[in-house]
Amino acid sequence: MSQTYSDVDGSADSAEAVAWQERMSRWPAVSAYKERTHELLDGADPVLDVGCGPGVDVAALGVDRCVGVDASRAMADAAARRGAVTCRADAHRLGFRDGAFAGVRADRVLQHLAAPESALREMARVVAVGGRVVIADPDQETLVIRVPGVRRSVLDRLKALRRDVGYRNGTLVSRVPELLERLGMKHVTVDAFPLTIRDPGEAFGLPSWPAAWRQRGGFSDDEIGEWDQAMRTGSSGGFLYLVTFLVVAGTKVRPAPGGLLPGET
Repeated sequence: MSQTYSDVDGSADSAEAVAWQERMSRWPAVSAYKERTHELLDGADPVLDVGCGPGVDVAALGVDRCVGVDASRAMADAAARRGAVTCRADAHRLGFRDGAFAGVRADRVLQHLAAPESALREMARVVAVGGRVVIADPDQETLVIRVPGVRRSVLDRLKALRRDVGYRNGTLVSRVPELLERLGMKHVTVDAFPLTIRDPGEAFGLPSWPAAWRQRGGFSDDEIGEWDQAMRTGSSGGFLYLVTFLVVAGTKVRPAPGGLLPGET
């Protein structure tokens, strides 16, 4: 996932990456956590959406008060088609003055970045004192996968690969409350939103994972065959994929202090 979304324009199919983001935004569980990020920015004007993707949230927040930035031309073009004001920018180096925005949000962005702590510092820099930073990401530490007919050892390896290899920062979001506080934020809140998927075909490419990670996961021919059989039968209705999204928000009460955050270089 991070391989695609850290460089959408250089990915195998940037149009599909855009389409997937648009499709996923319509899932009820995703809509629920997105609405929470919008509520947390109620009344903030202007708002910066970092890694705005195809502009779904810029449009929802209001194109008259929200500006989107994204490193990808394909994503920025899709956002512009929604009427969003966008520019191409690296989340690690936002080209705005200190305190330029009353609110900043980043939705499923930190998990893909090379230096997420530095990007978070940039978000804290460009938000005004009294403004709010809102971060949403899935915590891959919460991932549950159940596939009837597949041995537990296979599922355990897949979960570990998804958490530690599929994403650059699969569990970072659980540290965001601490990081926001170190950046001068107060009144930090955390909301949890579970995403439940019952169709393997919707589970982020799950059917292809054992083959794609065959060497890294040490999957045997028997295990691959067992997995493929389970995918062909649709897992007999017992399939479950569940991951929890965290929405973390903090209010800036003073300029960000100097010094490095844990993980920053």
